[in-house]
Amino acid sequence: MTDYRQTVKAVEFLSDHEEEIIARVVERQCSASQNSPWNTPPSRQRCLEDNRFHFHYLTASVSAARPQIFADYCGWVKVVLSRRGIAEAHLKNNLEQLRSALLKAAPETAADVIVGHLDLAIERLSMYPNEPQPIPAGKARSQLLADYLQRILAFDSEGAIHLLQSRASDARSVIDLYLEVLQPAQREIGRLWQINSISVAVEHYATSVAERALQILSCAVAADKSRGLRVLFLCPEGEHHCVGMHMVSSLSRLEGWDPYVIGPNTPLNSAVDFVTQVQPAVIGISITTFMALSSTRQLIAKLKQALPGLPILVGGYAANMGEEVWRSLGADAYAPDGLSALAIMDKLVAEQRGATRTDSVR
Repeated sequence: MTDYRQTVKAVEFLSDHEEEIIARVVERQCSASQNSPWNTPPSRQRCLEDNRFHFHYLTASVSAARPQIFADYCGWVKVVLSRRGIAEAHLKNNLEQLRSALLKAAPETAADVIVGHLDLAIERLSMYPNEPQPIPAGKARSQLLADYLQRILAFDSEGAIHLLQSRASDARSVIDLYLEVLQPAQREIGRLWQINSISVAVEHYATSVAERALQILSCAVAADKSRGLRVLFLCPEGEHHCVGMHMVSSLSRLEGWDPYVIGPNTPLNSAVDFVTQVQPAVIGISITTFMALSSTRQLIAKLKQALPGLPILVGGYAANMGEEVWRSLGADAYAPDGLSALAIMDKLVAEQRGATRTDSVR
């Protein structure tokens, strides 16, 4: 088992030498062969960007002490690259170049930790499917899901939203539409982008329609109850993916919360000032990419300093990588999905009220 201090040293090395290692790997890839797909300037820039993603996922995998994180990422990106003309062999070579560069540059104790994650990814790369399976739909809503996706891919946003509106009668029905239509539709859209069947612009279009649809539906029906409590959602600096956060905000309105949404890429000091003014009962922080782990950690530390005892919930893909990840950020809890977030928000408020009563008795 890896010693915790070794893991810390490994993560520190990766954080301090990221650009240096990436530049070395890309240079080796480009000079290895005149026929390399990375030899043109635009391709070289894309190679730099891809390697930054590889590096951030590797850092997260090492930080969580879970090599499977990086292996699963490589299995996913294998499909992305192959559908865009980059063969599995090139990705494998990329990983081997990264392994070699880290072995040469990192101290022995750090290299031992890091290389284990790369070894697993290289070993299992060919075992991951070359084609992701379509997202299955529940029988009850399969036709509705198919009709919704058809309208989205035909760029008929109003028709897609109207389709959902015709099925929305109360708060419970809207939550069911989120679970059985919007959520699986977004996963299928992500799969279609992964296999290069749709462009990133179409993916963004579908995401914006889903976000708008849930906001319209959540405002059109009455909440089951009113809690009289504020919840504030935001993304830290460097995090631009916020559709999940907006969806949780809409779901919280259906559950009787009073939601406030700051949005993506929120500057640290401005976020703390805004939270201090709003005084929410709970804060929800969304973190999708590993690039924003450091800024999330800083944000949570500042919030806890400014508002001691205020419960902080994190969610999103990056937080989903294991308990070690979200705990290392300083958060009080983690939610894997929208409905779980609602239940955990209730629990955090109850615990906070219990702690306040205990303090007052003392």
